[in-house]
Amino acid sequence: MLTVGETAIPSLQNNEVLVAVHYSGVNPIDIKIRSGAMQQGLPKQFPFIPGWELSGTVEQVGSSVIKFKKGDAVYSMPNFQQGGSYAQYIAINENEVALKPQTISFIQAAAIPMVAGAAYTSLFKFGKIKAGQKILIHGAAGAVGSFAVQMARAAGAYVIGTAAGEGIALLQSLGADEVINYTTTDFSTAVNHVDIVLDLVGGETQMKSFGIIKKDGLLLSTVMPPSNEKAAAAGINAAFVFTTPDQNMLAEIATMIDNGKLKITTPAVLPLAEAKQAHEMIENRTAKGKVVLELSK
Repeated sequence: MLTVGETAIPSLQNNEVLVAVHYSGVNPIDIKIRSGAMQQGLPKQFPFIPGWELSGTVEQVGSSVIKFKKGDAVYSMPNFQQGGSYAQYIAINENEVALKPQTISFIQAAAIPMVAGAAYTSLFKFGKIKAGQKILIHGAAGAVGSFAVQMARAAGAYVIGTAAGEGIALLQSLGADEVINYTTTDFSTAVNHVDIVLDLVGGETQMKSFGIIKKDGLLLSTVMPPSNEKAAAAGINAAFVFTTPDQNMLAEIATMIDNGKLKITTPAVLPLAEAKQAHEMIENRTAKGKVVLELSK
């Protein structure tokens, strides 16, 4: 159960930055952790302050911090062992903080680190994507997928995305080379010999993806660990992508945004007191795009 209460301003370690949080992103993993579904992989002592995505202003820096100063506009994805962005103040390791993209608002910036980070990690850290490669992105119109489409295009790849409804027009506007309507077309009969599949859906969609990847190609998933046995049988590589906080990654994403390589939408904004409603919007799939909580302007 989510309740709003008071707690002390966090104390600051030498390598930490104290951030006055303006907005905190709300993500599906927040709900999984809150519900206890992640207790095996990410155990939490209740009560705790959730939230792993934020934008804000630096209030104070630790004695060993040299990259930030009071007043800096920043954004961050705190590590999963910590969290705590559903609060007015958070102390974060400086390596998990980067300067906010200059060309977007604090509201927009709060909705970026986790999802753009997942796309970046998948494509560049795991996928090592190169110009000329062909990539199929499942769930391409979602929060992670829409960033992945744009990043893959910026890297010079040929991008195919699966979507339905309004997502089809979205992917076309983001520059996808091909869009497959998964409600009318079986992707496994429409696509073959791709270099990379980025699976943001899981289940049967992932199972059917092994057969369309060229030999020595790569299947990546952020939602479901791929079968090593099926990968070996298909002669491909496979990996489960888990995104970890990374200052350099956030800085590169900010540069891509400020250089106009990534289109950014504005999320829905709710006050902290309505965090329960924000979680319900995600659980019930009534949220159109991201949701952020307002802590202070």
